[in-house]
Amino acid sequence: MITPLFTAFVAFGLALLQAMVLASWRDRIRKEGLRKLERRDEREPSSATIIVPARDAEGTLIPLLQDLNAQDVPKERVEVIVVDDNSSDGTVSITEGMMRVWSQLRLLRNEGEGKKAAITTGVKNARHGVIILTDADTRCERERVRTILEAMSDVDLLILPVRTEGDGSFVGRLQEEEQAGLLGMAAGEAFLGRPGLAYGANLAFLHSAFDAVGGYSDERYASGDDVFLVERMKKAGKRIAFLLDQRALVTVEAEPSWRGFFEQRVRWAGKMRGVRGAMPWTGSVALLLPWFLVWASMRFELSGIMEESGLETLLLLIAAWSLWIVPVIALVGEVRRFLGQRAWPVVSLSCFVLFTVYSPLITLVSFVHRPRWKGRRV
Repeated sequence: MITPLFTAFVAFGLALLQAMVLASWRDRIRKEGLRKLERRDEREPSSATIIVPARDAEGTLIPLLQDLNAQDVPKERVEVIVVDDNSSDGTVSITEGMMRVWSQLRLLRNEGEGKKAAITTGVKNARHGVIILTDADTRCERERVRTILEAMSDVDLLILPVRTEGDGSFVGRLQEEEQAGLLGMAAGEAFLGRPGLAYGANLAFLHSAFDAVGGYSDERYASGDDVFLVERMKKAGKRIAFLLDQRALVTVEAEPSWRGFFEQRVRWAGKMRGVRGAMPWTGSVALLLPWFLVWASMRFELSGIMEESGLETLLLLIAAWSLWIVPVIALVGEVRRFLGQRAWPVVSLSCFVLFTVYSPLITLVSFVHRPRWKGRRV
């Protein structure tokens, strides 16, 4: 018979293991955050092609192109390719208008359908050896390209940070907290030599490395242009790094509505089913841990505290819950400080509890529901 003491001991062991992993992520992130990326020399950086896959992006494209045009590197060293993915709005006319005064801006039509095909189209036509992916709904600082190019001197693929900004509403803040936690996971795992998560909104790689791994050939999932490329690069033994530098990050706006919030996460959950290796399994264990803690706690009755092993069981459960909560709040706080966002532990705790509730449900929904994104099933 499985006793409450044994259940509490298992719960404590699992929570301790997770706490140790999160502490190692936070420690590496803190060290990287304190270390400023210094310029290696005064020579001009190498050249880059920035690829912007765009579908119905007229509402966000102009500010992004203005940011890219204002980069602090010589314009002849950076070309920007907007790959139009069959837009039905003013995406094409906006790009063509800016091309008249910006010789390094190019417009291509997607040779296939979807974001992966758009990226492939851009890479195939790129003139430079370093490729920087940038979503059409992002904003960036003027030092972004230079910072990335300096860090690309000895890597094949560079995972880059993304900051999510809400509009002041609760759903916006929930996304800020959620994405800060996922950014901590992506950075921590990469720093420990186990890269997995990445952001298609902000990613850099060598043209030659992309060709060497076959790009996105034979991929059956419409999304996942980020994690699948990391997976291919890792399998091929390519050099992968994470750059934790505020100058290199891009900013995206949070989904303004609850419907958009859930649809976006169902899309993300759908692509994770295609990820191979240990990451999906460890992620599943982390999502199920709080539910195991709830079950273990329900098996213990306070009236039995004076019985044999009752006090030990209670203390183990308290310790397990503490080990589950505190390291997550600390990690999110560390990442939010890096992103320039104020950390509120109580808010982080509330959002984390909600995350443990909706994440498993979204995972289940992703098996039976294919959401639409800009008019297409994904």
